[in-house]
Amino acid sequence: MLSQTDLAKLADPFKDSLSSQFLELKYQGDDFIIEGFPSHLLRHADASCDIEYRIKDAKGKPTEPRLTVTTHYSFYGRDETLIHEGAHLRDIVSHSVKGRTQKFKEQNRLPDSDEVVAALRTLGPFSARFHWFNRGRFKQNNAKMWVDSLEGFTRRWSGGLLVYRDGFRVYPYGSSSDDWLDLDRKALAASAYKLNRAQIIGYLRITSEDNPALHDQTNREGFRDTPEKEALRRLLRQAIIADCRTFLEKVDRENKVLDAAGFSEVDTRIASNQQAALDSLRGMRVRVPEESDTINAVMEQLAEVQDAWERAKQALKAHDSEIERYIHLAGVGLMVELIAHELARSTDEALLLLGNKKTAGSAAQLDVLKSQLLTVNRRVRVLDQLSIPGRQRKYVHAIPELVQTMAEFYEAKAARHGISIRVKSEGRSAFKHRVEKGQILQILDNLLSNSVYWLDRRLDRNVKPYIEIAVDSSRRCITVIDNGPGIPETTGERVFDAFYTTKSEDGRGLGLFIARRLAGDNDINLSLVPPAGGVHHGFELHFTGE
Repeated sequence: MLSQTDLAKLADPFKDSLSSQFLELKYQGDDFIIEGFPSHLLRHADASCDIEYRIKDAKGKPTEPRLTVTTHYSFYGRDETLIHEGAHLRDIVSHSVKGRTQKFKEQNRLPDSDEVVAALRTLGPFSARFHWFNRGRFKQNNAKMWVDSLEGFTRRWSGGLLVYRDGFRVYPYGSSSDDWLDLDRKALAASAYKLNRAQIIGYLRITSEDNPALHDQTNREGFRDTPEKEALRRLLRQAIIADCRTFLEKVDRENKVLDAAGFSEVDTRIASNQQAALDSLRGMRVRVPEESDTINAVMEQLAEVQDAWERAKQALKAHDSEIERYIHLAGVGLMVELIAHELARSTDEALLLLGNKKTAGSAAQLDVLKSQLLTVNRRVRVLDQLSIPGRQRKYVHAIPELVQTMAEFYEAKAARHGISIRVKSEGRSAFKHRVEKGQILQILDNLLSNSVYWLDRRLDRNVKPYIEIAVDSSRRCITVIDNGPGIPETTGERVFDAFYTTKSEDGRGLGLFIARRLAGDNDINLSLVPPAGGVHHGFELHFTGE
């Protein structure tokens, strides 16, 4: 009914549950009551997320733009606050959202990256908050509450973020037919994706004074397509999809790990209880020989139960093994993607040299061609290490040689970006370790790839970019650092979580997650270097064991 949906949402109900009571609605002489917002039901939400974007400090002085995302997973009592600023914030908004098509008309075009980055200062401050209701959990654990109150509540008020300017709604945002943040498209593309619009209830607040660049269209249906609107979309997507969603999934995974520990306890209890039951049955068979046949039948049934339990355990182990295999293959895929790109570039340049009849025979051009072929050779040697048969066995390798291989692999790419790569060795003892060579190359590739990516997006262009790889044989560790923007201390360990990224649509959020898993498989601890000035500037690989 209109009075319960659109009219109830006309003024900001999150500030005042009776905000729309100034309206009087009559239909065919009958009065219709505009229901207030049942804000008390929000306390049953499984989680909530607060999003704040600021370009001024508390005294109103201009500062560097900052996006703060605070997620509270109330069901598990966990909280997280992430802060994005500097080069990381610029990178969040400097990519077009994939899957969206725009006609190339001047009045309706998608702003390019430079325009959107510049809009970070002209967008103006905003705040948003939403609550997430886990429908599946409610239906399973508290079906009565869901049916009696929460189902109707979420159906009427969900749909994404309701947008309010100066306390009044901006249409059509937050309606069932509008998905301007592409949450549902993302939900359908990812299994068990939590933050679809049907499960979140919340708002976005702006003002005419602070956000003058967010103009309404002439038909009053949404904002005009401006760089500020696109910056707003990308910031909200980062907060909802990358920050909030991955935190919820991380907490869920950690609690599943606890469940796995419980599984081990159940296994122990089943084994001990079965043994106690068998002992009791044997004693009973001695005391009551006339019931031997019945007791034997019970013992056979217990044996069948134990056999079924063992098969179930094997199935779970096989499932875990398959997951590990897919993780490793995903890592290979990420690296092969880079190698294929570099191979294509190297071979294209070599073919151009050979195709130039005027200079093909000159000594200088032949030297260049030799250099190109050496580059191709390095690519192929690295690619060969990723073959499945070779990656299944561990051998003792000289770690400095593997580091040098990857440094040479990145020389050409780093040179194109004006980045110098320094490799230095410390300690005099031999540095060898039993590893799967291809996996170590994958780990180093990911660390160097991240360094090149962020150095290319650094804000300070007056300092020459570099990557330094320190191999310390005494400490049995490798340190990879650079002078890029680094990783904020507030983000910290989150970079190792699956699917967490600040590279917007260009990032998959799998590289460092896979690198840490591969490191663990080779008795290596992959960690961040200690922060300096609130920023981690690299990673450390510490080799343990033999």
